[in-house]
Amino acid sequence: MKKMPKEYVGKNIFKVDAYDKVTGKAIYADDIYFDDMLYIKIKRATYPHAYLRRIDISKAQKLPGVVRIITAADIPWVKNFGLIIKDQPVLVGVGQKMRYMGDALAIVIAESKEIASKAVKLIEVEVEELEIISDPLRAMEKDAPLIHQDGNILATHYLEKGDIKKGFAQADVVVENEYRTSFLDQVPLQVEAGVGVFDPETEIIKLWVATQWLHDTQADIAQSLSLPKEKIRIIQPVIGGAFGKREDISVHIHLALAAMITKKPVKLTYTREESMITQSKRHAFIVRAKTGATKEGYLTAWQVEVIGDTGAYASSGPAVVHKGMYHCTGPYNVDNVKGVAYTVYTNNTYAGAMRGFGATQMAFAYESQMDILAHKLGIDPVQFRLQNAYSIGSSTPNGQVLTHSVGVKETIKGAVDLAGWEEWKEGRL
Repeated sequence: MKKMPKEYVGKNIFKVDAYDKVTGKAIYADDIYFDDMLYIKIKRATYPHAYLRRIDISKAQKLPGVVRIITAADIPWVKNFGLIIKDQPVLVGVGQKMRYMGDALAIVIAESKEIASKAVKLIEVEVEELEIISDPLRAMEKDAPLIHQDGNILATHYLEKGDIKKGFAQADVVVENEYRTSFLDQVPLQVEAGVGVFDPETEIIKLWVATQWLHDTQADIAQSLSLPKEKIRIIQPVIGGAFGKREDISVHIHLALAAMITKKPVKLTYTREESMITQSKRHAFIVRAKTGATKEGYLTAWQVEVIGDTGAYASSGPAVVHKGMYHCTGPYNVDNVKGVAYTVYTNNTYAGAMRGFGATQMAFAYESQMDILAHKLGIDPVQFRLQNAYSIGSSTPNGQVLTHSVGVKETIKGAVDLAGWEEWKEGRL
């Protein structure tokens, strides 16, 4: 009979994969090996915003041990990929634009990692440099160069609840501030790595590579390579950490291409530096918040503008940024809310999913607003939070009515007790 979850609550439960991990028996993607395996390195962009005018692989091809070098000219049938919006090229071709330092220009396949690394350095590239847009506010200006043809503002979302003018008219105190959060890397211990094998009998490409969304990753690879989904098989090794980072394509398509073209097993493992440069980050946010409250300490209005830097490509950007806006008031009741959220392209490393999915960035802004308001009102910040906190029946900024499992007040009280807040106020800590 299957055990109910309540039988596990309050007990120490053995983690099923712990033994293999601590003893070294766990098999990660980089541990997988096949006889006669080839190794891949990627030639990356040499400038974060530029047109590729020439790529010369002749010197690299002559290096002993180099088996094949693939450029965009060799694969005109390959389509762009992307988690939601297909805006990222597999390889940037001559005449096309590099949008960040992680863009791939060529796939080098060699008999060893060392040879592949040497060959990458021999590839010559000429570019036409463009203005680097690293600030989303610059990207939003009318005269800013377009990173993508359809504009630098990828998505705009709006939020409205109640009457914001009425809410501010009811306020005795109004606090208005701008907050900024930075990019963060998830830094899973296992860097992006994988092995690809082409089966000549079935023409199935087998990939041993970590991913958080097996079927979505399979579908994205298949559409990019113009193959039926059943021709892509992903075998999940031990993941080695993810935290959102492995929702995006990394080594997957380059491995599949190399395996399909060479008909041999191929391996691609990023360095930590390459992982930092190429793979998704937590979005950097600019949050402009204006909050009103009565002298008795009740919130009346909350207006917010959110600008999310999604970097060079969309990934899950629109979903993360507009969800962040929906969390603009945190776990606090506000009858009158108005917001706008912009997801903006820049030439930074693209941003995607990371634990919290937009809500984490917003917490810095709304909790700062709550502290500042409490100080201005002369109210204990704990009491200020408790009298504005959600309870059953509360309505969130996007109109969701909370019907159960609303434990905000209990959580605040528990945190205060553990922190020794009262003792600290009285100078006893």
